Amino acid sequence: MKKKLTFKRILLAVTLSFIAVSCDSSGDAANDDVTSLERTKIRMEIPSQGNLENYNWNDATLVWAEEFDDKNSFKNNWVFEKDRDLDQLQLYTEENLEVSNGTLKIYARKVGAGQNKGDYTSSSIRGRFAFEYGRIEVSAKFPVGEKNGIWCKLGLLGDNRDVVGYPNCGEIDIIEYFSSLPNAYYVVVHSAANNENNANTIISSNALEEVEEDFHAYGILWTNNYIKFYIDDPENIIFTLDRPSDATEYNWPFDQPFYFLTEMVVGGRFAGAQGVDDSMFPAVMDIDYVRVYHAL
Repeated sequence: MKKKLTFKRILLAVTLSFIAVSCDSSGDAANDDVTSLERTKIRMEIPSQGNLENYNWNDATLVWAEEFDDKNSFKNNWVFEKDRDLDQLQLYTEENLEVSNGTLKIYARKVGAGQNKGDYTSSSIRGRFAFEYGRIEVSAKFPVGEKNGIWCKLGLLGDNRDVVGYPNCGEIDIIEYFSSLPNAYYVVVHSAANNENNANTIISSNALEEVEEDFHAYGILWTNNYIKFYIDDPENIIFTLDRPSDATEYNWPFDQPFYFLTEMVVGGRFAGAQGVDDSMFPAVMDIDYVRVYHAL
């Protein structure tokens, strides 16, 4: 399932009218924080004559892509994320990121003698671009080992997180993977109305025996009326979240730009509830590409 394109990043001229450029790509990525990072916004216009319900998303136009072929391009598109959750065991380091052979590799390593905070390292990145609507697809495979302790996430967070906080900003997790639950993956949606604090997070579990062994394309089709999750082909829909009839920012915060957040966690309340099996380290998550398409 691993497919590469010959370009690194595309911003088609036809999309210029949709883009408000506000990206700050200067400085050391490790020193950026959420409140200081401004992002380039890439928005898809919704046709006035329809809601794209019957649109063939295989005909969509590629408007942005990260193929992980160029380390300099990687630095222009991504920012290293600092540790946030104190109950997790890893420390995030940039040394656990590697761009090589056309993929981004995020490593989780055992570095200490115990099973405490700092005895493991991993990494996390967030995007310098934010997207509103479209077909958004990532190709990835996950750590082989099928043992307790690792949680991988490829998701999107509302760009207004520093203003309204989480979960009010909204979160669309294109895929979550838990090493303690092999041969399966999850799609998850968070909002102020539906989140883990309310114990009513919107989640769909999906069996996939090759999730650890093979690259698969995980994607969403996102408009003002729905978010549809698919695997490998836009016609292979596995879960649909429709816009509520009484949509507000409380239950539908998805009419705004969202940015990528990718991370691999060790331990904590989700990944480490059954302990951490140290025999699986070092572990690696591979990301082949990230692509964004618009219905133009």
